[in-house]
Amino acid sequence: MRKNIWVLILSRVLFLQIIHYGVQEIEQRKDVVVPEKASSTDFRSETISAADVAVPLEELTFTINPSTKYYQINPDYVGWLSVNGTVIDYPVVRGQDNETYLTQNFYRAPDIFGAIFMDYRNIGMGVDRHTIIYGHYTQNGQMFGELDKFLNEDFLKENLEFTFADAYAERRYRIFSVHVAPADTLFLDIDFEGNEYTEFLTMLKDLSVFPSEIEVTEGDNILTLMTCNDSAENGRLFIHAVEVTE
Repeated sequence: MRKNIWVLILSRVLFLQIIHYGVQEIEQRKDVVVPEKASSTDFRSETISAADVAVPLEELTFTINPSTKYYQINPDYVGWLSVNGTVIDYPVVRGQDNETYLTQNFYRAPDIFGAIFMDYRNIGMGVDRHTIIYGHYTQNGQMFGELDKFLNEDFLKENLEFTFADAYAERRYRIFSVHVAPADTLFLDIDFEGNEYTEFLTMLKDLSVFPSEIEVTEGDNILTLMTCNDSAENGRLFIHAVEVTE
């Protein structure tokens, strides 16, 4: 009988100890933070949180490149030429050759005035050492008809700079040489080796009808505007300008 009583007492003591330690373990586990499983939604919201964006998303604006509408009209579009003191304010195209746009306008329709166009050998976008742009001379002053104003020294001094804007930048050019000569590919080189480019620049400055103090070095890019001129047999008017980078 006593033996059974002691067994019962020991069993109760053991039971109470199990309960005591079990409660302690539960209390300790309350302090343990078990991370929840991260969902893809949680991860994305933390990654692109508005607090991490320098500019609030609602303030971001998007502007269409103004050249887009001209590319849509004519994919040959390469930029816009504006020359101070003249009516020259035209889109410029580049064809597969230097003949197509002599008789086609910007809209690719037949036109005796043609279009203002870049030499087909040029790349554009400010890459070329020597960019060449052509336009017809007209009696009514359209296209390149007013380029002959630059044969007046006073006019030249007052309008030394012009701009040519492409899809990436508006580039400024300063005229350093104006001259008339028979049509000759000598002035239309775009590829140079060794000292050829330096010699080419020196030749252009020496040919100018007006002296120029504008410096042009082998590290500069130049742009030439060319049109017809009647003061020489099969004559051409050349206006050479250096890109302004300061």
